[in-house]
Amino acid sequence: MKFILVFLTFLVNFAVAAEPNEIVFVFHGASDASAGAAIGGDTFIVADDENNTLRVYKVGLAKPIFSFDLSEFLQTTAKNPEADIEGAAKTGNRIYLITSHGRNKDGEYRPNRYRFFAAEIVTDGNSVGIKPVGRPYENLAIDLVSTKSDVQRDLVKATGFGLKLKGKDLERLAPKSEGLNIEGLCASADANTLYIGFRNPQHNKDNKEYAVIVPLQNAASVVEKGRKPAFGKPLLWDLNGLGVRDMVYSPFHKAYFFIAGPGDEKLSFAFYRWSGDKTQQPVLVQKLLLPEKFTPEALIVFEDKERIFVLSDDGNIEVEVRSAADCMEGELIGGRKCPNKFLTDPNKKTFRGMWLGN
Repeated sequence: MKFILVFLTFLVNFAVAAEPNEIVFVFHGASDASAGAAIGGDTFIVADDENNTLRVYKVGLAKPIFSFDLSEFLQTTAKNPEADIEGAAKTGNRIYLITSHGRNKDGEYRPNRYRFFAAEIVTDGNSVGIKPVGRPYENLAIDLVSTKSDVQRDLVKATGFGLKLKGKDLERLAPKSEGLNIEGLCASADANTLYIGFRNPQHNKDNKEYAVIVPLQNAASVVEKGRKPAFGKPLLWDLNGLGVRDMVYSPFHKAYFFIAGPGDEKLSFAFYRWSGDKTQQPVLVQKLLLPEKFTPEALIVFEDKERIFVLSDDGNIEVEVRSAADCMEGELIGGRKCPNKFLTDPNKKTFRGMWLGN
């Protein structure tokens, strides 16, 4: 009975904290906060899916205290250079990062978007540094579709690998349509497994759509030695038709939490808790009522805090500008507004964060 009361109290706390009147923090220097992880205290690292730079922030401070451009390490080409980083998982001083492994919004193949890699977080007093580890692995999607599993057919269809596509068949492979789209990465409690969470595709079973989570069991040897990934049996989660936007393990709660959201651009999100028992389904904590246009993309846990910090991808929010020079060519809307991610001055780009829980 005591356990039930504690768990119910936890649910109530999150229900209250998800209301849109919570304090919202605004951070400068990036717009599309797509992945993040705690470094220590109230310091965290953030990836932006519109560029290849990792930035370090402190809760309550608007500007980044450190940044590191990964483009050279990722070996991205000059044409369409963004790697589209979407997930981060920290184990010890190492942070693993994964890109969407998806095509662009028109369904066109972009080789720069297929990367799995790692970096070491180096701290010395108040300073923070980032040191890339090994080499980026570029064949994860190919390995996924080559591995026999319950979701193999879904993954093959979503990648379009080996198919000559054009027109509507190509357009359907856009990440926010039916194409492959990885958005979550989470380390297990013992740090021996990384869970890869998919926004798309989902797996249809008995006329119900299940979110797909694939365990990766040898992450270290993949990035350090270029070994072929060893995947565990995929987990199929009933999230009421939603996919995974991000997931994280909380040492404080000894449980996993994740944001579920639609495969398209609709703003409908839910917060779930999972015990880690692969025979059990996640439990809905709360459907999230968030500030206007708040699109949760990254969950961050700090070891000594009950609350969980959530970041919003605010790249599509329209910002009023003084002149066309403040907006990238061709992106100005109505002569006065510019999508956040297309502002020419990176210091004017912003994303938001807020606490879930009391």
